[in-house]
Amino acid sequence: MGYLIVNWVLSSLGLFALAAAFPGFRVLDYQSALLAAGVVGLISALVATAFRQITGASAQIASAILLLVLDTLLFRLSGLLVPGFAMNGFFPALAGAVLLLAISVAAARLLRDRESELETSLSSR
Repeated sequence: MGYLIVNWVLSSLGLFALAAAFPGFRVLDYQSALLAAGVVGLISALVATAFRQITGASAQIASAILLLVLDTLLFRLSGLLVPGFAMNGFFPALAGAVLLLAISVAAARLLRDRESELETSLSSR
């Protein structure tokens, strides 16, 4: 549960940073950023899980590329669904998808490292 909250907040902040740095990207306020990060995460998790079940372990590189394109399209869809959150075209959506993927990976590694440190300190007592 902690991972989801940390990832959600970091993704929202990442959307604000992307809006400041990328001209084709717009986030109206913090509520829009939180809602957009939640919608993108939820849709991506559902579709990515189904996609992984269909493709299995075969062709992981091709699957990763297709998943990134799919995340980009889902990111664009989220821009249409969430008021105050918009992007102009494919490349801002791609930049957003890549940024959120990087944030998600970094948050997962950070929390995994923290959990292993906690387990080590508890087991040494």
